[in-house]
Amino acid sequence: MSIDSLPDDLLVEISSGVGASSLSDIRNLRLVSSSFRKFCDDRYVLSRLSLQEIPLFPWFENPVRFSNFFKRCRRFGNPEAFYRKGFINFFIDNCNRKHKGLGFLSKAAEKGNREAKYVYGMILICRRGKLKQKGFEILSSLTKPVMSKTMEELEKLRHKIRDNVWWRGRPVMKQLKRSYVRKKCECNGETRKFLLNNCAWHQWGADNDMKTSSACEICLWHHEVELFFDRIE
Repeated sequence: MSIDSLPDDLLVEISSGVGASSLSDIRNLRLVSSSFRKFCDDRYVLSRLSLQEIPLFPWFENPVRFSNFFKRCRRFGNPEAFYRKGFINFFIDNCNRKHKGLGFLSKAAEKGNREAKYVYGMILICRRGKLKQKGFEILSSLTKPVMSKTMEELEKLRHKIRDNVWWRGRPVMKQLKRSYVRKKCECNGETRKFLLNNCAWHQWGADNDMKTSSACEICLWHHEVELFFDRIE
């Protein structure tokens, strides 16, 4: 039995599975057969396609070709494509695209993109009222059962996002930092104490870990805001 004789739905499923894990692999899969070449452009495949291998600003590539490619991915609901568009609109483009950028970030977060959840959540907790509370709820979906693992996860997201926004996005970061107001809490201070002590150079270890469910949400995200906007003046 040849590959081209396999059912179409199976070829689409194989293509989408490969594409969801690696863009390089989907490029190689296109060379296997004419059927795979066709189904690698299927809307379901493009909706799940991983874009992690492409830099946020692929200067070395044809800009028109990449713009059209990302438009197709967004048209078919790819969360990474939504995130990239939202990130650039909000942090990099001129001010009148911020609202549009928030819309794309919201779509990406709703589809489960973790970077979008972090960025969108951090933007919202710099607002007031219901928007701030919505930001807390979005960010809480990124936490792990214990605080040490939560901090590791947030550190990975923070470093990756700050690397992308550090130079061209600093003016917007400054605006967000100025607009942030800490929400008051009435906790016993244990969460803040844990966060300050459990850092890269001084970790308490598993025996002294804290359950995330018992931590003060306000202290946790205030600490993350401080780290996210560190050295943004």
